Amino acid sequence: MTMLLRSMLVVSISVLTLSACQTSDLSKQTSQTIKIPNITVNLDSDGDGVLDAIDECPETPSNVVVDAKGCPIEVYTGSLEMQLQGFFEPMSSQLSDEYDQAFAIIEENLHEQPDAKVFIFGHVASNELAITPNKNNLSRNRAINIRNRLVEKHHITSDRISTYDCSDRYPFIATDFSESDLAGIESKDRRVTVKASTQVNDLANIENPSDWKNYEPYLKRCEIFKSE
Repeated sequence: MTMLLRSMLVVSISVLTLSACQTSDLSKQTSQTIKIPNITVNLDSDGDGVLDAIDECPETPSNVVVDAKGCPIEVYTGSLEMQLQGFFEPMSSQLSDEYDQAFAIIEENLHEQPDAKVFIFGHVASNELAITPNKNNLSRNRAINIRNRLVEKHHITSDRISTYDCSDRYPFIATDFSESDLAGIESKDRRVTVKASTQVNDLANIENPSDWKNYEPYLKRCEIFKSE
């Protein structure tokens, strides 16, 4: 009888020890789950195509051509790196006339730098995708219309221009919108990004680290297509 009690006691202690180990493991797992690492979000508050971390000229108007530092430019001499964000009305692929001056600046710079290449990225908002039969039509049409505008109105040869479809894979992120302000966020997603560079000829073959950082988001999220 004494031996039986000892055996039962040993079994009870073993069970309690195992339970304690399981509780300890669960405690550790819970602790690990709570300690979620911080996620860094790249923000572009003024929508000029230059991230806040490197934007030296915040609060740039939306219809202004900027350089790689986010500052407005007129005419460059030497190397060229410029970009423009254009925003559309819902379901439209035509930019308003307020961008005429910006395109005139782009034209002048591109004629001054005949070796510069142009990259056009068409975007579309999520609410536009919901009512668009082919999700690529609107984003591609926006890129195509900007390409045609450069070719026909500003006499930029088509072989200097590459067009990309970003659809909704590269959404606009900014700090000046609340989570409930869907209309404001979607208005920023109805956009086209125009970038021109004498340093980059092909997004698939970027050598300079600073250029890679500048174009990497587009290379990862956007698909090149022929607009002819």
